[in-house]
Parts: sequence; structure tokens; C-alpha cells
Amino acid sequence: MAERKGFFNFLKLDNIIEHFTALMESRITIAKIEFKEEMAHILSRGLVSFLMVFMGILCFLFLNVALALILGGVLGNTSYGFLLISGFYLVIFVILFLFKDQLGLHQYFEKKLSQLLRLKK
Repeated sequence: MAERKGFFNFLKLDNIIEHFTALMESRITIAKIEFKEEMAHILSRGLVSFLMVFMGILCFLFLNVALALILGGVLGNTSYGFLLISGFYLVIFVILFLFKDQLGLHQYFEKKLSQLLRLKK
């Protein structure tokens, strides 16, 4: 073992090995920092997107309730307004369900999600 260490000293390989291990440790540390920064960026984008979607859903919900109340007032019975709005969304659901393959919704959303996540296809 001492002969091997002496051989490394003779060729100055011990300094090269130390520098190489220090370089590898530095690269690992940099990779960890870059990973943490990327995760923070992704999580912040996700949180902002979630908040925007949540607020949009709340706005949409209250607009539908208001529309149902207005239609109910026009029709003379509040429940008719809610039934009319629900029937409208039921028709949309049935159309989307029956024609989901022809409309290509799966491919469209897959493409948009891959763009959002910056995956190349």
C-alpha cells in the first residue's frame, strides 16, 4: 500500500485525484442547488395557476347562480332557473362525452400540458 502511495506521489496523481474529487463534489452541490431552484420555480408557477383557476371557478359559480336567479325571476319560479342552467350544462356534458374522440380533446390537453411542463414531444 505504501508503494502505491509513493507511486501516486511520484506521478503527482494524488493532487489530481484530490482536485477531481473536489470538482465532483462541487458539481454535485451545484446540481442540488439548481434542482432546488427549479423545484421552487415549478411550485410557484403551480401555486399561482391553482389560485387563478380557483378564483375563476368561484367567479363562474357565482355568475351561474346569478343567471339562474334572473332566469327564475323571469320564469316565475326560482327553481326553473336552476333547472334550466343545469340542463344547459347537462347538454354540454353529453355532447362532450359522445364526441370526445372526434373532438380530439385528449390530444389537445396532452399537448398543452406537455408545453406547460416544458416536455418536448
